[in-house]
Amino acid sequence: MARHSTRLARLPGTAAPPLIPPPASRLRLRPDGTGRGIMDGGWWPRSRDAAAELPELVITLAERLGAATRLTIDFDDWDHVPLRITALRRVIRVGWLPHLDHMVAVSSGRDEPLLLLVIPPGTPRARAEEALGRAAAGTGDTPWEILASCDVSTVIGDHHDRLVR
Repeated sequence: MARHSTRLARLPGTAAPPLIPPPASRLRLRPDGTGRGIMDGGWWPRSRDAAAELPELVITLAERLGAATRLTIDFDDWDHVPLRITALRRVIRVGWLPHLDHMVAVSSGRDEPLLLLVIPPGTPRARAEEALGRAAAGTGDTPWEILASCDVSTVIGDHHDRLVR
């Protein structure tokens, strides 16, 4: 996968701005395109605000899936969960369930939903990349097994220091 960066103008006497990775680097899908298994890939959102993060996911997936019609998310992974979002000039319903094992299901039309592991936003880059790779590998591992093997902390309710083991 090619790496891209966005350069920002810098005023004299200021520090260089950080390079911003493209949104696609936070999404990894099974390369064979078969999907529709226990997990079809992984996604690493930047924050726990579903209203801010879900539209970017829908836009990024549009070329592969077409127009998303519904999202179902794990309520425990987010601080703010909207009932609907707008992306690509469409209103998309957002459903939620508690304890969905850190997954998001993206539905489009009559097809089975695309199932993505959600990597917690505060995860260090190396661990997140490893978890994204494992989620997209199609090994049949559960979300908990992937997060535990990559030593990824998860946020469950008010327990911000709970580590999946």
